[in-house]
Amino acid sequence: MFEDIVRQFTPQYKEKQHYFVTPIESEDPGTIAAVDGGGAILWSNAVRSIGIILSGYIVYDEHHIIVTHKITQKEVLLEGVNLDVHRFQCELFSLAEAATVCDCVLFDGALLDVPGTGFAETLKTIDTTIIGISKKTRVDALQKGIPDTETLDYPGRWHYKIADYPAGKAFPPLGEVYIARLHERGPSFRVDVRGIPMFERLAFFSNYLFCLGYPYPLMEIHRATTLRDKKAYYQSELQKTMFDQGLENVFLSGVYHLEREREEFHQVLDGLV
Repeated sequence: MFEDIVRQFTPQYKEKQHYFVTPIESEDPGTIAAVDGGGAILWSNAVRSIGIILSGYIVYDEHHIIVTHKITQKEVLLEGVNLDVHRFQCELFSLAEAATVCDCVLFDGALLDVPGTGFAETLKTIDTTIIGISKKTRVDALQKGIPDTETLDYPGRWHYKIADYPAGKAFPPLGEVYIARLHERGPSFRVDVRGIPMFERLAFFSNYLFCLGYPYPLMEIHRATTLRDKKAYYQSELQKTMFDQGLENVFLSGVYHLEREREEFHQVLDGLV
């Protein structure tokens, strides 16, 4: 079973090529900022929705002490249930602000020129080095069909510049693209750099036991802005406000609509099995 499918890509995994990676031989203690954002829909009637967005930045110094941070919340009334554009705009605002207080700012994800986001325009106004760290990547510039993070499987700490970024990708990069391993026991990541490639600085902040190889300031700002553990609080605040204005049934109907959308399709499928 699946023999024909697996046979199609087996040669690619067996064919090994050698690449000359650049070792990261030292660490550079310094200051670094990290930016992230999160969002959640709290209520919806299928036509309009109410959501909450958290975004912000955190700055660590060379002693791993937080020297400044800022988290902003924004309540949003929107058509439909797609918060992504609004969340990204908030992240860009935080990115621009963080760039005024630090010479290196980390961004969660690749630096891509996605139309309509204003990302490219924002980066043009910033002189600070911006580095995007991607936990997942679909770039297969080195060996077709295999992510470059798998193709470059070398021990130690290193980085490798992707000189020929695949032309067929949907969105072009807004900086230089690298594959890097920032800790000898950590995974490799796609790293987009707009400015100075500060890999020694990244390695300095990638020794945290719970995320070896991943700059921990990004993990901390993600924890501060994720809504997974905060959605219930904001939903209760929305409930109080809508109840105060006599919209008890409207609130309950909207929350029920959200839960029904999330569960209904899978429950129907489960019932057919």
